[in-house]
Amino acid sequence: MKRIPIMSRVTMENENKARLISTLKNSGSWILVSHVKPDGDTLGSASALFKIGLSLGKDVRWYGKDPFPERYRFLFASDRYESVQSMPDIPEDSVVVALDVSTLDRGIEGMSKGEKLVVIDHHGDNARFGDINLIEDVSSVGEMVYCLAGDLNVAISADMAESIYVAIATDTGGMTFSNTGGKTLRIVADLLDCGLPLQRVVKMLYHNDTVERLHLWGRAYERAVRLDGLCYSWLYDADFEETHTDQDDTESLVNSLMKIKDTKVAVLFVENDKDVKVSLRSDGSLSVREIAHLWNGGGHPCASGCRLTGPMDEVIARVLDSIYKR
Repeated sequence: MKRIPIMSRVTMENENKARLISTLKNSGSWILVSHVKPDGDTLGSASALFKIGLSLGKDVRWYGKDPFPERYRFLFASDRYESVQSMPDIPEDSVVVALDVSTLDRGIEGMSKGEKLVVIDHHGDNARFGDINLIEDVSSVGEMVYCLAGDLNVAISADMAESIYVAIATDTGGMTFSNTGGKTLRIVADLLDCGLPLQRVVKMLYHNDTVERLHLWGRAYERAVRLDGLCYSWLYDADFEETHTDQDDTESLVNSLMKIKDTKVAVLFVENDKDVKVSLRSDGSLSVREIAHLWNGGGHPCASGCRLTGPMDEVIARVLDSIYKR
């Protein structure tokens, strides 16, 4: 027998959530939006919410600006995801739900087309650009969607459990990051009781690399530099071309740099045509979000990112200088 999520009462004493639940219940169409360069949290959360919407008889659609990453193709409703630059025509009674989207420009143009724009996120620096903004200090949006299922009286299915687990696992480094709390682990335990196929998901997430991806990571490892608790590396456009990989293949690479002994801060610089993507990680001794904010980036104190323009060596020097000054 499928059970209602055990954590459904944990965050319900919240006016924003009450408004959100009412809006979801009364809207005939749910338009889900994932952020640019989608990761496991935005995709897993949207996948689970898609299933919740269908369970309630809603017309559900799912959009994002960038293509759906192949490594997450096993998620429920991945075939229903559409890559668009701006919001298509949608029903008048639609609610647009932006998941894990911290700023308006990280979604798609025209997100306010619906009757209401709802933002569900766990970034402390979220711009709160929605009509309803549900921002909570939890490990992932996956945790929030788990609780929403209970608030909407929807039982967790195996498909839903899989999607929520992917959201949580990818944003907590497999339950190893400092954002993992007791509530997080209790939710995962309940997902297992609800039919989460753990071995299948672990295989798809962590035992599914290509040789090409390993070659790309090898180039980053070969260049890795460690100085006074800081570890950094970089990749050029040519590295992707020569190894037959793409930007999606760098996901989690910066996390692996944190595994180097005595590393407190890790930075990965990735050349991307006209700019350089900077991914920052910390053990908590330094808020890398403050570093990202210097260049209009953002994220979490222990995991953030930004983009800079300029030659790779200059970008590296600017970012490292800002870190050492702190």
